[in-house]
Amino acid sequence: MKKTKNIYDLPFPPNTKVAFIVKENQAHTGSFKGAVDFAVKLQTPVLAPLDGEVLEVVDSNDKFGITEEFAPYANFITIKHTNNEFSQLLHLEKGSSLVRAGEKVKKGNQIALTGNSGWMTNPHIHMFVFKLVPKGDGFEGLEIRFKKKMQ
Repeated sequence: MKKTKNIYDLPFPPNTKVAFIVKENQAHTGSFKGAVDFAVKLQTPVLAPLDGEVLEVVDSNDKFGITEEFAPYANFITIKHTNNEFSQLLHLEKGSSLVRAGEKVKKGNQIALTGNSGWMTNPHIHMFVFKLVPKGDGFEGLEIRFKKKMQ
């Protein structure tokens, strides 16, 4: 699996208690390989992991559940970064987005809060970094290189 060219910050404040980190599970396969889940409390601030431009914001969903049928109900923000890499931060609280499509964000800016939305078993931030490719699903997950070591 290819690694990111960019080096990303963790998508939450430095003092955040992370119960556990999941790199591999049933939602992180195929084109979605490389995603990382950070188990944090509800309403944890979600931070932009790198400077970029907000491409898409979905924050109108309040449905969530433990089966894949709930996947379409995830609230998320997609950001375009340098080196043609994109990050997505999922499982955001309905109505908590502080950014809109077209806005520029700086690394460390709060962009939303964690919440219950989409396919999830416990509160967490799902961070996915990908690049666009001309085959398959049209995108390919990348192994995220973080500035700080994960626990």
